[in-house]
Amino acid sequence: MLGMAASSSSGANPERSAPSSGMYKLEIELKRGHNLAVRDRGGSSDPYVKIRLANKDVFRSKTIHKNLNPVWDEKTTVIMDSLSEPLNIKVFDYDFGLQDDFMGSAYLYLESLEQHRTIPVTLVLKDPQYPCEDLGSLELAVTLTPKDSPIEERRDSTTMLLRRSWKRSTKVSRRRYRCRVHS
Repeated sequence: MLGMAASSSSGANPERSAPSSGMYKLEIELKRGHNLAVRDRGGSSDPYVKIRLANKDVFRSKTIHKNLNPVWDEKTTVIMDSLSEPLNIKVFDYDFGLQDDFMGSAYLYLESLEQHRTIPVTLVLKDPQYPCEDLGSLELAVTLTPKDSPIEERRDSTTMLLRRSWKRSTKVSRRRYRCRVHS
């Protein structure tokens, strides 16, 4: 198993590290890639990133064409019930009509992340079959929060109430519109 090839400018503080069970929200910002591997004949690649947790795909980035230093600036949120499984982050080169080429991977271990703090992370990409090959790196920012924190519960319930209110108002306006059209 490939270990985490990541560095964090903050370092993990064991006192503030998250316990490994409960409900958590992990916000991930995929920022950019640096010096990614060449996989196309023209000396470039068309990279995209896949993130897996517990053998399930949880995110796929857009493809950046012909670029070894792509900027994604994409965000995703993952809800999980345990921090024991690492995120498996893989980079692929998109090939139209063919199987996409593997460009490297890394693991992000979640148990050591501090809660309520955005942490910049640099993941060094590796290929388990060629561990000495330089495949570049990815820049991320991650924020881990307990899903059941009072702040999160309030925000989630407010969002839910707003969604319900909006759905009701759109249903009412649709009914009014139908009545006007038919009368």
